[in-house]
Amino acid sequence: MMNPQVLGETVQPSTSPAESSELAKAEAAAVLIAARRRRRKLLLIAAPAVLVTAVVALKLLSLPLAAGQAVSAYDAGSADGTVRAGQAMGVLNLVERYKSHFAVGDGYVLRGDFTQAKEEFATALELVPAHESCKVRVNLVLTLEKLGEAQEKAGDPASAMEFFAQGSETVAQAPRDCFTPNSPNNEDGEGDALREAAQRLQEKQAGASASGEEGQKGEGESEQTPPPPASKMEQLQEAGQKAQRERSKGERLDEMLEEDPQQHSKPW
Repeated sequence: MMNPQVLGETVQPSTSPAESSELAKAEAAAVLIAARRRRRKLLLIAAPAVLVTAVVALKLLSLPLAAGQAVSAYDAGSADGTVRAGQAMGVLNLVERYKSHFAVGDGYVLRGDFTQAKEEFATALELVPAHESCKVRVNLVLTLEKLGEAQEKAGDPASAMEFFAQGSETVAQAPRDCFTPNSPNNEDGEGDALREAAQRLQEKQAGASASGEEGQKGEGESEQTPPPPASKMEQLQEAGQKAQRERSKGERLDEMLEEDPQQHSKPW
């Protein structure tokens, strides 16, 4: 018999056509399985990005609807409707987040809740791009002015002064294009509104300061008022002394009436 090894080489046994076909099918199946696995892996990796894209697209489509509802509710004077629509604008809003807070702040203004309105407008001002900030700034300034007026009416000029000062500072920090004619940031007269508010706030700060000084002066005077008698006996003694003084005044008046009238020069 012939030795299967010739010059160190191994002679591979030949395979039948049927075996070759089965081997090819197995290799093809393995390649297909590997391809499916790669595709599944790629889908899993891309799924979050696809989901975010879908959510953003859906939000962009629904945002104008919610914004329109907020405007309609505000125009109708519906505080609750404005707040609800504004909150709906904020759900999954990754694009213009400030608009939700701005609308909710408007709703709180309609409710008369200027404390909450201030918080919403302040948040909106932090999120809004500078080239769109003037309208938000106007609302925040007017809200601070309202809060100061409320403290002033409550007899707390110090707190009123603080709110008025915050409003003045907010105006001072406004971008220059808030006051530029025909600027996109001044389309609805935001510059004039800020100027007028600044003037009012300056006058109110002066008024609050004067009220505070008068209050301190009044407190000082009240501190100098002698305390009432500490006991019943002291009260009776004081009443007796007062009656004696009244009698003395009456006697002196009678004496003056009996005297001849004196001539006095006119004081004018």
